[in-house]
Amino acid sequence: MNLDIINDLFNNLKENKFVQNFIKELSNYFEKNNKNNLNFENKGIPIIEEILSKNNFTTANQNSIRWNLNDVISKYEQKHSSNDALYFIKEENSNSYNVLKAENGKIEETEINKKDMPNEVKINDVLKIKDNKYVIDNISTKELQEDIKNMAKDILDKQNINLDKHRKDGHLYMVTEELGNNRFLWDLTDAPKTEFEEPNIPNDLLSKATEGIVLKYTNGKYEYYSDDGFERAEKIHSKS
Repeated sequence: MNLDIINDLFNNLKENKFVQNFIKELSNYFEKNNKNNLNFENKGIPIIEEILSKNNFTTANQNSIRWNLNDVISKYEQKHSSNDALYFIKEENSNSYNVLKAENGKIEETEINKKDMPNEVKINDVLKIKDNKYVIDNISTKELQEDIKNMAKDILDKQNINLDKHRKDGHLYMVTEELGNNRFLWDLTDAPKTEFEEPNIPNDLLSKATEGIVLKYTNGKYEYYSDDGFERAEKIHSKS
């Protein structure tokens, strides 16, 4: 087998390898950063990380949800808070909280010492200042958390619509790259010019779904088919 041909083929499959690598590195940064913050004894999990842990997103959409958090908070503040600043508890450190302060349509991340906060405060709470003290706004907390969940749901719904365009019953897909529990797949049956990231590989298939493995999509799920993906890819390339 001519490995150079296969390498060239996979390079052509990437619509933009630089962007893909950037997204991967950014995702690794987010994951490492959040793990460091969660090592402290906290009173909850950041709502974004909770959403990501309960749903399967592509890497780009994971990052999109994280990026959109500030936008959701800013829009909520502009709609509901009049001239009062809004403080969203993003993460907990050993002696302080990382807080997103929203005021007049602008967001700034700051750090507030725990001794200045209410004892019962927890991650994902919304606070305002009354009588020169931080107080928890339970109504805003509930409403803003709901807005964040709706934002993530919209991204998930659009993702699933897009993925359904790639998933075709009876088609064979070659694993071209592994990224955590996600896999980049190339449709061997149609042999299109692009690949897609699949976040819904069955858990019992993950260890086997390595680069070059061929999967078959049947009745709404993937199953192992063969391990000759490179050979199949070379044949497709030689015919093109």
